[in-house]
Amino acid sequence: MLAEESVQLEKHAGLAVVTLNRPQVINVLTTDMLRRLDAFLDEVAADEHLHILVLRGAGARGFCAGADVKWLRQCVLEGQPERGDEFFAVEYALDLRLHRFPKPIVALMEGVTMGGGLGLAIGARYRIATPTTRLAMPEVHIGFFPDVGASWFLNQLPGAWGRYLALTGESIDGATAQALGLATHYLDRLPTAELMERLQANPDPSWLDVLSQPDRTTVVHDDWVATHFGQPSLEAIRSSLEAAADERSQKAAQALRAASPYSLALAWHLLSTEPPTSLEEAFAREAALARQAIRHPDYAEGVRARLVDKDFRPRWQAGNT
Repeated sequence: MLAEESVQLEKHAGLAVVTLNRPQVINVLTTDMLRRLDAFLDEVAADEHLHILVLRGAGARGFCAGADVKWLRQCVLEGQPERGDEFFAVEYALDLRLHRFPKPIVALMEGVTMGGGLGLAIGARYRIATPTTRLAMPEVHIGFFPDVGASWFLNQLPGAWGRYLALTGESIDGATAQALGLATHYLDRLPTAELMERLQANPDPSWLDVLSQPDRTTVVHDDWVATHFGQPSLEAIRSSLEAAADERSQKAAQALRAASPYSLALAWHLLSTEPPTSLEEAFAREAALARQAIRHPDYAEGVRARLVDKDFRPRWQAGNT
């Protein structure tokens, strides 16, 4: 593989493999990468000899950490937010296309799979989690909101799990992801290298369906999540968490205190006040809100505090304690 190619396409007998190749930054996404991936989808869709597509990330750290938010922040600071608008338009169109792609997609969600990385993977028919998987939608901590269709797919999760993940930005492991339905398979005994060998030998992913899956219903029916995040308002969730003395509640309460109030309001609106009625509607509404969000002062400040200066002391516009 050529290291300078940020997205790569390999073809085997019946199998196409697309690799995100910026391992030094956990394969964060740029507009050019998204366009290149979209062009590869054209090629795979048109090739009658290719029956299955695998999406994976280069390097050991993860599949994809999401958008290149430091670049997006710089666009805003330089007075060119329209470059950010273009990024989101291309990203959301690609994500929706992956949901509707006519050939089976296998997404290998090893390591960090967050934000826009989860947006790429969630449209795959087969979403493979492993013991290294860490899934999250942490946008409220950078002055943004859970996007890439999250206002739809998080609302499909059981109970109040979608609210919990969106409002706290907390990550979950691969087993939990599979139990919640964010992953279709959890491979704790079959290495992904062996999975790739099997797919190359037999590019028909239907054999994945017979892999045994653990029974993790206790993860799904989590009384703690239901008690605190099933509350009727954002303030009620805060109050419920603050009143609880256990460590898990206090950690979640701190996560809400650390998040942008603007971002929390957007996330609550999308998930609870006026949730979308379809995936297409979710992307359309998120696109409009993304244009607003990157122009809000909390976005540049949140990215600065968490990813640029890394002082983790954002000065949110609305104030936060």
